[in-house]
Amino acid sequence: MPRYDDLSGPALREDRWQYLQVPLDDTRTWTYREPDAKTDVGEGVVAVRVDEFTRSHSQVQILDNPKHLLVSTEEFDLTAGPRTFSVEMAAENIGTGGEDYRDGFAAFNVLDMTSADVFDLVVTSRHAYAIHERLFVPGVVDPGDAFTHVVHASLAGVDIAPARFRRYAVTVAPEQRRVTWQIDGNPVFTARPESLPTAVRIGFGLITLHPIREGRSTSLRGQGLHGHWRHFDIS
Repeated sequence: MPRYDDLSGPALREDRWQYLQVPLDDTRTWTYREPDAKTDVGEGVVAVRVDEFTRSHSQVQILDNPKHLLVSTEEFDLTAGPRTFSVEMAAENIGTGGEDYRDGFAAFNVLDMTSADVFDLVVTSRHAYAIHERLFVPGVVDPGDAFTHVVHASLAGVDIAPARFRRYAVTVAPEQRRVTWQIDGNPVFTARPESLPTAVRIGFGLITLHPIREGRSTSLRGQGLHGHWRHFDIS
């Protein structure tokens, strides 16, 4: 099973990872990066700690949600058949107990920003979830076609605890029009979209999911998060 990055450190490889950026207009971009994030890389593990989130946006939800997010520099072709993307991941919420995923979670992303399709597995200190999204991106996806489905993995039989690694996997099978989410080999969710992208990237980061209300971000509540990832595998 090919490993995308050995995470030998002491820093993330620039030929493997980049901060996700979204254009705001012809001259400006939004970078998903917390300025005071502490990143440690070595012995096969990358860990990102933000003691208190600071990034927010009061008008655009997809800019408000991810606080710190990196994606692979490499795209992975899906036209030759099903592919499985997996990682071992753990999280520790800071300032909250991890009961409300909207306060913040560590995420493993399988995504295509061209089509705005997102297939995530995420974890807090207490719970794990599958997320299926089609992001509202002006000019790409109409508001009526955008959605975010969050599926609690409570029936997967997996015990989640702070800083405890579990294996998270997403399998994308375009010919079958099927995506499956698994934790430690246990099925969490299956979706059958009408269409699927022809290529995806993988990513990891720290994300909140509180809705913007009355023109104001509600995602900053004094909380933070510590996420850990290892064994990024593609098969």
